[in-house]
Amino acid sequence: MPLCRLSVFFCNHDCDPWRTSCSSSEPSSFTIDCGKHTRRTFCPAVGSPGGRRRALVAPPGGQTKATGPGSIPEFIIKIDKQNGNAEDFYVGTEIMSPGGMIPFHKHHNSEEVVILEEGGATVTVGDKRAVAGSHSIIFIPRETWVSITNTGNRSIHLYALFSRQGFENFLRARSVRPGEPSTPLTPEEVRRAADEGHVTPWDTSKGPYPPGVPHPLTQR
Repeated sequence: MPLCRLSVFFCNHDCDPWRTSCSSSEPSSFTIDCGKHTRRTFCPAVGSPGGRRRALVAPPGGQTKATGPGSIPEFIIKIDKQNGNAEDFYVGTEIMSPGGMIPFHKHHNSEEVVILEEGGATVTVGDKRAVAGSHSIIFIPRETWVSITNTGNRSIHLYALFSRQGFENFLRARSVRPGEPSTPLTPEEVRRAADEGHVTPWDTSKGPYPPGVPHPLTQR
């Protein structure tokens, strides 16, 4: 059963929020910030060896792209303190290829809203799991385990909106610039990044699923 379906309109003119440059001459009801490009590299969970850097701080106002292995190779920091001088909100975007996965984690300081332009993602929030339809909006409360996997056959454009900043620090602490090698992180560095990002990634050495999360084989 799909999650709720809603059409979401981000601007009052023909624009592409995924492009890497914006024209100041285009009329808009709000400011478009093209954000910073970073490339995601999935790491083992906290406590696991061999973690790799995943996000890198860039100079304010610039575009940052980072590279590394991973099923979701790139994400963009659209709005935060460095992009738009936001006091509270953090907004990020990414494209999930088929098979792409955001592993289980939970946020401690922020509620989150995820918007999925295309359908086909299997979304787990707490004790619920569903396949999201196109234009789905998912609300994720604080202290709630969440994971998203593109189980469809086409790419999915994802928008993530956070009510409080912090998670972008975790992302920046675990990425690299284009062409730079992914640098191993120590378990202490991973824990520090998680603390600064107000997030707990699930430690898969304890099993594939956090407590209270439905298992696919037992989900009806």
